[in-house]
Parts: sequence; C-alpha cells; structure tokens
Amino acid sequence: MLYIVLPAYNEAASLPTLLETIEGVCADLPHVIAVVNDGSTDATSEVIENCAGTYPAIHQVKHRQNLGLGAALNSGFQYVLNYSSSLSYDRNGSAAPDMVITMDADNTQPPDHIPLLYQSICSGADLVIASRFVAGGEQHGLSLGRKMLSWGAGKVMSYFVPISGVRDYSCGYRAYRLSLLAEGTRQYGPDIIQSRNFSGMVELLLKIAPLADTVTEIPLKLHYELKKGASKMKVLATIWGYIQLIYHIKRQRWSPVEWVEE
Repeated sequence: MLYIVLPAYNEAASLPTLLETIEGVCADLPHVIAVVNDGSTDATSEVIENCAGTYPAIHQVKHRQNLGLGAALNSGFQYVLNYSSSLSYDRNGSAAPDMVITMDADNTQPPDHIPLLYQSICSGADLVIASRFVAGGEQHGLSLGRKMLSWGAGKVMSYFVPISGVRDYSCGYRAYRLSLLAEGTRQYGPDIIQSRNFSGMVELLLKIAPLADTVTEIPLKLHYELKKGASKMKVLATIWGYIQLIYHIKRQRWSPVEWVEE
C-alpha cells in the first residue's frame, strides 16, 4: 500500500488541483492520501471533504489549532501506521512494500515524481529523497535567501552529520519504507519530530536515516512560482531550529526541549 501524507495549513486554493493530479498519477496503485489539516482557518477542511466525496482514498486528519509542520507529520505518520495495522491483507504476498510519501500541499512539488519514488522503494531503498542538488535537480521561483538557506542547511548538516548519498537535507518530498517509520516511532515515540518549525524535516532525516540500510536521491525540479499565497516559512526561526539540531547532535541526545515557534 502506498500512503501519501500531506500536511496542509490554509491550502484551500492549492489542494483541489494537487489532489486531482495525485489521484491521476496513482490511479493504478493501491493508495491512501492522508491530508493533515493543521488548524486551517480558510476553507481547507471543506475542500478536503469535497475531494474525498469524489476520491474515497482521500482521508482528512484534523488538528483543532495550528501546531506546525512537525506535529502535522507526526499525526500523519500515526494515522497511516494505525490504518496499516488495521488491514487484513497478506503483506508478504504483496509485490510492493508498504511505503509513505510525504510532500508539500502547496502544489510546488510535482506529483509525477511519485512513481519514481515508489519504484525506488520497490527496488530496495528504505528512504528516497527528491533532491534539488543532484544532477537534473533544479529549483525555480525561490528568493536568493531561500535558495541559500536550503543549500547552506545541506552543507552544514553534511559537515556535522554526513549521510551517505544525501545532498538535500531539508526537502520534504520523500519516500519512506513504512517499516522504517514504524521503527523510528518505536525508538523515539509517536512525536518523532520535536521541532515546531521547518527544521523538523532535517530532524526527521537525522533520526530516521541511521535506521535505514539504503538511502538515495532522485532529481527534483521544484517550481515554487506555482505556490498560491505567501510562504509560511519564517527564515530566522528555521535557522535557529538548525542551530538547535546541531546542539542536540553534539550533545548526542534527542530529549524534548522548548523548540522555537514558527
């Protein structure tokens, strides 16, 4: 089973096109789309409900208030882990392993990469990252500051915590073998991501990658100019989040702390 987790905060304008496109791309694959509505104040909830009426594979997970990207992903992971455990099919007889793909809900990450991520997991990878920084990868529509932040995060983290085969530490467009996330949850608890800002994607990678046998990347062409509405990333908060991650790495512990708010 393919599970797609979409953390969404005020994405009513982007979700209809994105969900329809994902459904088209995944038409031949058994799949569930878990849209985590992270306390949206626009019509996101109604949009998800309307799309679910057309596509039964779409499920809504609700937060009463905005808790941030990390909490939304935690909820999405717990939802699919519980959903998977409730199924009675014989996984050993399935040709494809259970997997989770995470992607942004703002329609900037092309859904046509889903089959590439899917096939990489089927071919033996445990974790696959859609990367802007490998041959064939590109990013369009980002400010110079945002480009430098993403590039710099990869350089800094690869210096402190090098992960073989990884150049893009911060992109959230990834595929995980479901068993890998289950093991991560077993070791770190259901709130595997503690960070409250966009550095949570790096935190998750640093926790999960050591549990994987094979980590790889595929090229991603990011089109941020397709985003509708303003960015929700607060650059200074994200940089401070990276500093906190490095502190935890050097202290070699992951206990809960008072993470900076977005």
